[in-house]
Amino acid sequence: MARAFTDEFNQLAHTEPEWKGAALQYREIVDFLNRSKISYAISANPTVSRPYLEQFWETAEHDCTVSPNVIRATVDGRAIAISEDTIRRVLQFGDLATDPTSYPDYYMDGCWRQRMGYVGARGYASYKKMWLLDQWRYFAHVMIVCISSRKAWKDDMGHDLAAAMVGLSLNRGYNFSRFIFKAINDQINTAERFRFLLYPRFVQLLIDDALPNLRAIGERLQVKRVDKRVFAQFLTPGSVEPTPEHTELFGHLLNEAYVAPEDWNWYSPNSGPEMSDHSDEEQGDDEGDDEGYRIRFF
Repeated sequence: MARAFTDEFNQLAHTEPEWKGAALQYREIVDFLNRSKISYAISANPTVSRPYLEQFWETAEHDCTVSPNVIRATVDGRAIAISEDTIRRVLQFGDLATDPTSYPDYYMDGCWRQRMGYVGARGYASYKKMWLLDQWRYFAHVMIVCISSRKAWKDDMGHDLAAAMVGLSLNRGYNFSRFIFKAINDQINTAERFRFLLYPRFVQLLIDDALPNLRAIGERLQVKRVDKRVFAQFLTPGSVEPTPEHTELFGHLLNEAYVAPEDWNWYSPNSGPEMSDHSDEEQGDDEGDDEGYRIRFF
C-alpha cells in the first residue's frame, strides 16, 4: 500500500527572504535561525526520490537488540542502518547524547509565558502558535512545519518541540537527534491508516549519506518552502482571545554568546542583567529533575 505524501511539513525555511515589507520585522529571528543548531535541518534541500522514500518506509524496522538501537531499512536492494548518532551527524544538529528532550515546568512557563508572551490556557496537551505574535509565532511556525513529525494541523506543537524552543532560546542543550529518531520509530510502529511518508527531506539525506552514489529515480517529490505570506499574517493577533501582545526576543536569539544564568535573571524582562559568565552550566535531564534549582518570581 503506497503511503501518502504531504508537502505541508518538513518544509524549507526562509533563510534569505526578500527583505522588504513585513519581512523586515523578522530579520532578528531569521538571523538567529541561520546560525542556530537547526540551521542545516531547516535549509538542506536534497532531491527527494519517491521510490527510495517508499522503499525506506516499507522496510524500516527498529532494531533494539543492539546498542545503540538502530533503524534498519532496505533501499535500492541495499541495507542501511540509522542510529541517533547518524541523525546527529547528517542533520548537523551539534547536540549531545546527554542533552534532554524536555525541561521542568518552570523553564517552560518562564520562557513561554514570561518572555515569549504566550497567553494560551494552562493544562493543554499542546502549545498553540496562535497565542504568540510576530517573530515568536514565526519561530514556532518554523519548528512545526520544518522539524515536527506532524501530518496535519499547523497550529499545535507538543511539549517536546516547545521544549526545543526553550533550549534554543536559553542556549541550553536539546536532543534534536533523539526527537527525530523517536519520531521515525513511532511512524514505523503506527497503525497502517496513520502511515505516511514522514520527513521526506530528512530521510532522503539519511539515505544519501548511507548510499552516496545512489542515482535519483522515479518521481521527484517537491518540497515546499515556508509560505512568505506568514510574515504579514503573524504581525496581527487576529480574532483569538485572549489577545497575545508583542514581546521582544531575548537571550541566545539576540546574542550568540548568551547562556542562561543560574540566578534566573532570564525569567523576567525586568529582572536585571541576563548575561552569564558561565558557559558550562549543568543541563536538565529528560525526567525534568529540578534538584538544586530554585525559581524566583519577579
